[in-house]
Amino acid sequence: MTDRDDIPDRPRISVVTDDDGSGMVTVDGSTRPVSAPDAAGARKAVLAMVVEVAQQYGRPVRVAASGSDGLRTLIVAPDGAVEEAIESPAPAAVSGPSVLAPEIVTSVPRSAPSVVPAENPAQPEPAPAGPAPVSAAAAPVETESVVPDDAGAEPLTRRSARLLTARDFVETAAPTKPVPATEGWRGSFNRMGFRLKPGKEEQARRDRRETIQRAFSGRKTIAVIGEKGGVGKTTTTYLLGATLGRVRGGSVLAWDNNEYKGTLGIRALRSPDHDHTAIDLLNHVQQTDAPLSAADLIDFVRAQGENKFDVLASQSLDGDSDVIDEEAFGLLHDTLARSYRVIIVDTGNNSKAGTWQSAVAAADVLVLTTIVKEDSARTLASMADTLVAHGHEEKLRNAVTVMSHPSPTSYPDLERRLLRHMGELTREVVSVPFDPALDRGDVIDYDALSDESREAWLEVTAAVAAGLR
Repeated sequence: MTDRDDIPDRPRISVVTDDDGSGMVTVDGSTRPVSAPDAAGARKAVLAMVVEVAQQYGRPVRVAASGSDGLRTLIVAPDGAVEEAIESPAPAAVSGPSVLAPEIVTSVPRSAPSVVPAENPAQPEPAPAGPAPVSAAAAPVETESVVPDDAGAEPLTRRSARLLTARDFVETAAPTKPVPATEGWRGSFNRMGFRLKPGKEEQARRDRRETIQRAFSGRKTIAVIGEKGGVGKTTTTYLLGATLGRVRGGSVLAWDNNEYKGTLGIRALRSPDHDHTAIDLLNHVQQTDAPLSAADLIDFVRAQGENKFDVLASQSLDGDSDVIDEEAFGLLHDTLARSYRVIIVDTGNNSKAGTWQSAVAAADVLVLTTIVKEDSARTLASMADTLVAHGHEEKLRNAVTVMSHPSPTSYPDLERRLLRHMGELTREVVSVPFDPALDRGDVIDYDALSDESREAWLEVTAAVAAGLR
């Protein structure tokens, strides 16, 4: 890394590139145009011109690089190496707007050299020793002089005080350098040797992934709830599982806990080996004395391929009449929690059912779902009142609200009302765009989702993960 104060003012170089492949390099007022097939080609041509100037001067040169989001100061060496210029600290301003620093990744040297202050020849001679005036506010405080018993002994060094440990060795490592941008035009520049830090969108995406991947203690349960059909509970359950599986990995299960018949088994990949449901697992648990292992559950859950999570389907045939009640929920939940770190529970529509209430009681985080329709929004607001009435106010405050758009048609006024109301009641509200890949109601194909949709579900999952303590 080079201090910009070490680079002479001349030559004065500025570069500009555009997305259409055009650009220009100006050296001491003389401008040379650049034309390339695309932005990457323009950047490469601009860099080659600046390197040529640096070679002529036989030293690094300073470059003012202008882009769509502001001005950056870079240092380009004769060998083509590019790094940021360290800005000299500006004196504190008494008034006026602040200036934002350039968005450039700072390179961290392996070892910082010792800084020895230079002698200042203009420094005045020290005044002759004499009594200094003492103000009342700075009156000296009398202190007792303490002399240790072993005043003549040399002080213990760290090495003589104790043996060095592995931790001491680890602490000598250089700090980890920030990862520069890999996406967009910043990523294109970085592949040419620059070290620009990520833009806002890329950094937000990284932050969400880190939130999803962070460690949490114990086993966690997420309950996806609603009091109306067609408000996105099953879609939310599946895509939470898929995003957790792809970004975090580990043992994740999505469980269709509908008291009668649910649709998670229809939206999920089928198992080539069996079509067992939660009822089959419940019967097996009730007939078996020994606790089931993860290997035993393979015969009841359905692996979801590249999404890296499992699904436990509910009964789905018209002839099924068994009902999962409160006691059955507790038995199944205890069994599943032995093998899965994260369980996502897809509930039914009846908030008075024992299985619905048991899922809410067991949940570490609640996910409230709605579509942006007036009737669904009112049902959601009523369900929030129900949670408070049943003593779940704290869980409501830690909950996440997911607003899904069921069609390309938008209702911005309703969305604003929902955001304002549920934003007061729950920790976060996330809007999910309409995606034709989900419109058929068939098996959910994560890879078929739009980029905008995948980004929204990453945001939903990060919001949920942030509430897992």
